[in-house]
Amino acid sequence: MQTRKAKTILTTIVLLMSVIETPLFYYYTYGFFTFILFVPYGLTGLILSIVLLKSILKYKSTNTAYHICGLIISVVVGTPSAFKENKMEYLDWKLRIDERQQIVNDIKNGVLKPNADGKFILTGDYLLPIGDINVSHDKDGFIEVEFITDAGFIDHYSALVYTERKIKVRSAFSNVTSDMDEHWYTIHY
Repeated sequence: MQTRKAKTILTTIVLLMSVIETPLFYYYTYGFFTFILFVPYGLTGLILSIVLLKSILKYKSTNTAYHICGLIISVVVGTPSAFKENKMEYLDWKLRIDERQQIVNDIKNGVLKPNADGKFILTGDYLLPIGDINVSHDKDGFIEVEFITDAGFIDHYSALVYTERKIKVRSAFSNVTSDMDEHWYTIHY
């Protein structure tokens, strides 16, 4: 009985780690800090998964469907999510387009203004952090709002961009990777 309970606890931990991995790293880490945090997190997940696998193979009589399915799901969900940030970026885009569009509208209407440092401080009730916002106006008065999604490491960063100008994907900006919606693009530097 002790083995079954231990496997159940271990399975729950491994499942939770695999499920929260992508949002944790997408929303709450950036740049070199992501790398520093990901190595121990990934190793912990790998070690716990191996311990669980050994326990499942060694003590077959105490296995339940939860243990076996939990291990499979954690590997299937956790492994790709560590290397597929663009899936989380797309999901974030779909779930939060209205929040970002409201921020753009507030900037355009002058409701949201930068502080003395030129930064936009968001005070709304957002479930997850929006991140840094860069706003620029060109000589023709068109606005461009960058929502930084990954501050990156050294010279890399990713952002969701609202612009009033029509941009050709991979043409006008070689770093524009996709056309999300009218006026919305993703960029990766």
